[in-house]
Amino acid sequence: MAEEKKKKVGRPPVELDERKFETMMEHGYTCEEIAARFSRDMHLPTLNADTVSRWCKRTYGVNFKDFSDKRRRVRDGHLRELLLKQAETNPSVLIFCAKNWLGMRDNPDEVKAPAEPIRIVIEKADGGNA
Repeated sequence: MAEEKKKKVGRPPVELDERKFETMMEHGYTCEEIAARFSRDMHLPTLNADTVSRWCKRTYGVNFKDFSDKRRRVRDGHLRELLLKQAETNPSVLIFCAKNWLGMRDNPDEVKAPAEPIRIVIEKADGGNA
């Protein structure tokens, strides 16, 4: 008796453009935004964030958040490189980097004047006031 092939039930899995997906991840898109973008571009009215998340797990072997964190680090590194390159010729960017990365600031701590005047009393050695 020959084995019968089981027919697959349900919709076929959605395939997304990996390069476009990775670029969108590096640009900081959320799962919902990626789903909306692919849904519009591929004319799929039912594509939602869960579908994108499952596709990410199936394609890359990690969940969406982990993959997103990895791509965000790539973006942050690239942005840091661009800032450092700009800082070489642009003083404003250099100041921005110094303030944000090195904790520098324009105004040192200001000494606040007391709210009430200070009264100084000098006593003479014989116990009387001066």
